[in-house]
Amino acid sequence: MLGDSILESKKWMLSIEGKVLIQPTDHQTDFTSALAVLFTAYYVFNIEYQVEAATTMECIQRFFARINPDYSKCTSKVQVSKKSGKMVQRKASNLNPQVLRFITEFKEFEWQNH
Repeated sequence: MLGDSILESKKWMLSIEGKVLIQPTDHQTDFTSALAVLFTAYYVFNIEYQVEAATTMECIQRFFARINPDYSKCTSKVQVSKKSGKMVQRKASNLNPQVLRFITEFKEFEWQNH
């Protein structure tokens, strides 16, 4: 990001493994576009979050960007069983406990103050 703050960014780029993959057009210089491209790149290139940033990235993904905000890795609640071929309930994957605690406390705080 280039600018006085992330909210006043003037330029950004996406690089993976030291190579610049995307430079925005004149219409994509804002922080929202940069964030959308970042999360799209994680999905398209099937990249896992760095261990050091995983909790922060998951919090941004689920709480702020609302990408798979439910407490699972997948938005689908049912799937076709490989054994029976019938629709079955999907098992929920674990949500990072720190992210879950943040979301829970935020919702409780919001609820108590309205």
